[in-house]
Amino acid sequence: MARKKINLTRLLALLVIMLAILHVYLTIFLPKWIPGPLRVGTISQPFNLLVLGVDTTYNSETKKPMPELAGRTDTIMLVHLDPIHNQFNTLSIPRDTYTTLPGFGQTKINAANVYGGTELALQAITNLTGVKINYFITFKPSFISQLVDLLGGVYLEVEKDMEYVDHAQGLNINLKKGYQKLSGKQAHDYIRYRHDLYGDLGRIERQQKFMKALGQRLSRPSNIIKAPFIIYVLSREIKTNLPLTLLIKTVNWRRMLSAGNIRSTTLPGEPTTVDGAGSVVVPDPRAIEKLRRELFQ
Repeated sequence: MARKKINLTRLLALLVIMLAILHVYLTIFLPKWIPGPLRVGTISQPFNLLVLGVDTTYNSETKKPMPELAGRTDTIMLVHLDPIHNQFNTLSIPRDTYTTLPGFGQTKINAANVYGGTELALQAITNLTGVKINYFITFKPSFISQLVDLLGGVYLEVEKDMEYVDHAQGLNINLKKGYQKLSGKQAHDYIRYRHDLYGDLGRIERQQKFMKALGQRLSRPSNIIKAPFIIYVLSREIKTNLPLTLLIKTVNWRRMLSAGNIRSTTLPGEPTTVDGAGSVVVPDPRAIEKLRRELFQ
């Protein structure tokens, strides 16, 4: 009788170990197979994240890029992550959006980071959208190049030939039309190109398209072994108030989403010209409020 009890105990212990191993495997490779209440490796509560891509600023004497994240924001994305409804919503804000910066008057929103750093950018974007921002990530263009190379490139459709050279910004863009795998440099060039009829609005569309392609690449189970290298790059190339554990859970949750769970849109506004500011986008407050209710609640 005692032997049967011991065997039963061993069997139960073995079952628990097998279930634990299965849970770890699913958490890493197939998190969407785990029922919501049992997920420990993904986020559990909604939050809003501001993503800022900062222009590279070059030293006037050495002509070398400066390491500080104090340039104008080339990319401004407000992201709502909702694990309860499995929804990932992004609102891209044109860099030329004409708004009021507290203490500096009316100007383009991409100047907020120059005048007051991340704090002023957060305040200006909150005032503009009415969205409470929980966390932020600020990065330099070099981060995108390194991340894409670590992931083995990204696949997407380059919609047309793109050629542009700007030594002041360190740009030498030469991309050919067609579906292809882009290297880190090519991906960086793709999301920064804006020298066509669509200008910054066309670039925003490309950034949204790239984000989806990057998400697909991140979802590959084989890339999970690169996590330590990705975290190392993150620690060097970004500035954020997002705790590391929450960042890892966010990436893992994003891997389990399908295209139908992702919505990307652009802040509504009217392109025009303002004396002293040049070409700007004047935001539409009523349309912005409608989007806020749709995307961030």
